[in-house]
Amino acid sequence: MDEMIMEGSLLREIKKLIITTTTTEKQISLEPHLAFCYSIFMKDIQTIVLGKTSQISSIPFGIESQYSKMIFGIKQYLGLDEHLDVVCVLWCVLRALDTVEDDTNIPSELKVSILEDFHRHIYDRDLPISCGTKRHKVLMDEYHHVSSALLELQKGYQISIEKIVKIMGVGMAKYILNEVETVDDYNEYCFKAVGIVFLEMSKHLHASNLEDPTSDHSHSLGTMIQKLHIIEDFFDDMNEIPKGRIYWPRQIWSKYVDKLDDLIHPEEPEKALWCLNDMVTDALSHAADSLEYLSTLPHFGTFNVYAIIQVIAVGTLSLCYNNIEVFRGGARMSPGQCAKVVLGIKTMSGVYEAIYDFLSTLKTKIDSNDPNATKTLRCVKEIQKICGNSGLLNQSNSSLDAEVDGKRCQVRQGGNSSMEEQQVDPFSLVADELSLIGKRLREMVVSVEAPKLASAAGYFFEIGVEGKRFRPTILLLMASALNVSVLPGSQPDTVTNFSNELRTRQQRIAEITEMIHVASLLHDDVLDDAETRRGVQSLNFSMGNKLSVLAGDFLLSRACVTLSSLNNLEVISLISEVIEHLVTGETMQMSSTLEQRCDMDHYMRKTYYKTASLIANSCRTIAILAGQTSEAEILAYNYGKHLGLAYQLIDDVLDFTGTSTSLGKGSLSDIRHGIITAPILFAIEEYPELQKVINRGFNDPRDVDLSLEYLGKSLGIQRAIELATEHANLAASAINSLPQSGDDKVGISRRALVDLTHIIITRTN
Repeated sequence: MDEMIMEGSLLREIKKLIITTTTTEKQISLEPHLAFCYSIFMKDIQTIVLGKTSQISSIPFGIESQYSKMIFGIKQYLGLDEHLDVVCVLWCVLRALDTVEDDTNIPSELKVSILEDFHRHIYDRDLPISCGTKRHKVLMDEYHHVSSALLELQKGYQISIEKIVKIMGVGMAKYILNEVETVDDYNEYCFKAVGIVFLEMSKHLHASNLEDPTSDHSHSLGTMIQKLHIIEDFFDDMNEIPKGRIYWPRQIWSKYVDKLDDLIHPEEPEKALWCLNDMVTDALSHAADSLEYLSTLPHFGTFNVYAIIQVIAVGTLSLCYNNIEVFRGGARMSPGQCAKVVLGIKTMSGVYEAIYDFLSTLKTKIDSNDPNATKTLRCVKEIQKICGNSGLLNQSNSSLDAEVDGKRCQVRQGGNSSMEEQQVDPFSLVADELSLIGKRLREMVVSVEAPKLASAAGYFFEIGVEGKRFRPTILLLMASALNVSVLPGSQPDTVTNFSNELRTRQQRIAEITEMIHVASLLHDDVLDDAETRRGVQSLNFSMGNKLSVLAGDFLLSRACVTLSSLNNLEVISLISEVIEHLVTGETMQMSSTLEQRCDMDHYMRKTYYKTASLIANSCRTIAILAGQTSEAEILAYNYGKHLGLAYQLIDDVLDFTGTSTSLGKGSLSDIRHGIITAPILFAIEEYPELQKVINRGFNDPRDVDLSLEYLGKSLGIQRAIELATEHANLAASAINSLPQSGDDKVGISRRALVDLTHIIITRTN
């Protein structure tokens, strides 16, 4: 709905500008040649920025008087004068060149010849070949309008355009016959395809005193834009008949798949996404230089155009990141989102804020299992640092910069500021519901016919040993934070019944999650020969391994029964996958090789399966039951995933720094069982000789002491806490990226979820 409002606002702005021109004496009279160029240019821009079915198409382009007024209005809106005419003519010349490159029906040898010589024909009334479809075929057939408009420009502009076309044509021709093998090839192609436009126009504008760029990074924006187009056009290019040219460099995609077609129907979707993320990260590597160049543009009109392009490019790259829809043809910013950028970006401050926000959303989608995760995060942080160091970020309007180091945690919400600053106890907010859930869980197990099994199954549900109900708390707060909307016009009784029924179903997810969690604890304690849990004797130590395993199995069966009662196949599938992940994680821990045990990526995958998957997918089911958008589902999932990873990282730290009393279990239990966790893995990086100690297997207690000695000398504990904090920040950013709400209850719940990220990394038990 917000996007439709923004698109409508842009439509009203343009129409208002058209109406304004009827009352002003300053009019423009478009020559027929220039009018033709604008008809191509405006339709292309409309399609790129606002989509093929935008309401803007309702403006009567065909009526010359209205059309002239619209162009004048846009020039006034963007602060451009004759420079827009130059951009329009250049666009049409390059569109003609691009039409030749894109036409798969032209033999390669002929196409190379045409591209290399195209700069010689840009003034011709007739081009040497007819190609293209729809309006681009009209462009090629009626090119004499473009050549005439080009000849009417100042000589300096003509020289710049001819040079651009020559370099682009030669660059395109080179890769008609040659594959894009390396990243260097890819960079060369993208520079010659679009980057050169910005570089040459920047030089020309500088000579014309329209701007005074002090940076040599003007080409970076064009290179980034071309890389974006190559990414978002992948599906269309792969499905073109005959198949179009694909410019993804082999050096990147061959790391993940055997052939490019494997990305369309991947046997391993995870690897396809890793490949995509590698491409997106590569494109974003140009954003820092682009921002630097943009900050040097004082000319109002030029800045407006470049700023809009920059923000939409970064926003679309953020949307494409880790998005399987890229391989299905559907990952593009909506018309409403683009309209919001066009209307909202007027200053460098607005650019910094918008880009910072887009990248905050991207950060929430970074998967620690992705081999490029560190590189992506580093790239994003570099760009966000530039935004932050500018001093132009409006903290009251920009997204959450959720630093959970104990100093700052803010959530952008509606409502008054006093509510936002209020300290919130996440557990007290849902205390009544937690009591109700605890009661239902106890009733569920006592109904078993076998008293001994009932006693065993309810061992950790009894008052006093039930724990803080960490997971149910998260899920209940997430349910409130998602702010379910009800259709306008609904009757109050209908709204109440809907809300009550939904809340009950979401409570069932909390119960299911807690049963699965406790079942996993019972099974883990058997596998680990644990003697204590939550400050009391473990069930296996108290009642034996067999009954403990049966109790865990019983809880899983009860969880499945409750799950089926929700009658939602997507939810059932997700929670079933969680149970599979728990088994997979435990198996990874039991059967890993020595090399795998000392591999950080293996450790993080295992941590996701054993701890984070349950929280992440449960949060997502809360969003699904609430009928939320797929974007909100992913944000809920990412909150749970990063919170779960942060929780386990701190748990691993506490195994070294906590006491048996505070932990409710024996300290140093992991290392005594030969389980290598993040603090030790980081210590190995500083002291490789520690690897030899680990290789011996800790059968000798002295090796445990020696490992602790190395750990004490290293930054292992500190780095593990820093990694946990990083994931906690990503979790908090996911909450802030949820659609805004003016409901104070929603705001308080979201603040509580952010506060939880601080609680888990500062806890001592």
